[in-house]
Amino acid sequence: MKEKLIKMDVYPHAYHTDRYSEIILVNEEMALPIYVSYVQAESIMNGLHGKRFHRPLTHDLFIQVINSLGASIKKVVIDDLIEGVFMAKLYLEHTKGEIVVDARPSDCIALAVREGCDIFVAEKVLREAGRSREEMGIEL
Repeated sequence: MKEKLIKMDVYPHAYHTDRYSEIILVNEEMALPIYVSYVQAESIMNGLHGKRFHRPLTHDLFIQVINSLGASIKKVVIDDLIEGVFMAKLYLEHTKGEIVVDARPSDCIALAVREGCDIFVAEKVLREAGRSREEMGIEL
């Protein structure tokens, strides 16, 4: 049986500490906190808010390479949680068919916010690591 996927959005704020940053994926009811580096969080927030720079940064460059090869990002899926580490896949659409690439969730999210593609989380991951929006103090 295929795992049910839940569509999520990136909460528009990142939270930073001295040791890590937190990005939160949300839907109407649930929130999924994901801990990333400060640099990754900034890249995600820059992409989410449409901030552009004079020269392409890494995630912008990666999208340019994908597009120049005749492919596009179809979706990203956070599909597993192994020993506290999230696993993700980047789904590319190409004329030769779908290409699935293993990738860090933070990179997938940074690419997704730039491309405007959907972000999905496997239901089992959300059951294990998700929290209610209310519990996290995130209003609709």
